[in-house]
Amino acid sequence: MQLARFRSLRPVFVVIGATASYLLLSGGSAQAESAASGTVAKQSITLEAARAMIEAAEAHARSLGLPEVIVVDDESGTVKAMVAMDGAMLTAVNFAHDKAYTSAVRRVPTQALADQFATQPAHLLESFMKQQRLTMLGGGLPVVVGGQVAGSIGTSGGSIPQDIEIAEAGMAAFTP
Repeated sequence: MQLARFRSLRPVFVVIGATASYLLLSGGSAQAESAASGTVAKQSITLEAARAMIEAAEAHARSLGLPEVIVVDDESGTVKAMVAMDGAMLTAVNFAHDKAYTSAVRRVPTQALADQFATQPAHLLESFMKQQRLTMLGGGLPVVVGGQVAGSIGTSGGSIPQDIEIAEAGMAAFTP
């Protein structure tokens, strides 16, 4: 009796299976399409790209004889990859993190923020600096893909111009 009931439901199972297969093969696009009006697509740096940026920045720091800390964040300022070279100062760890975070969430190079605030009234700078983790020390650069920030890199351990140069070397290794 149960076998007969199962056989009568077989066409239903076939339709359900075919629908599930379609959704899996199409990447769930039917669901994504229905929710598209309430969401936005965003770019995010991959771990592979973050590692390539770290390696390039580290190689450049080594060529300059600088023990750097290099951090790559995703678009939201969450750490994707990090390296602290032998001999790097402990304070460089926090500075590199803050530079990467600031350039990701503010979507500009940290040096550009410093340049922008240099001509502003002091109370604006004081207000800006009350936000935790934000910095205006040069050496943080956003990774921009298709007009969106996909991540960032922050470096610390040398002078501001050296940190910027090392971050730029890391950026040169990024390919979208």
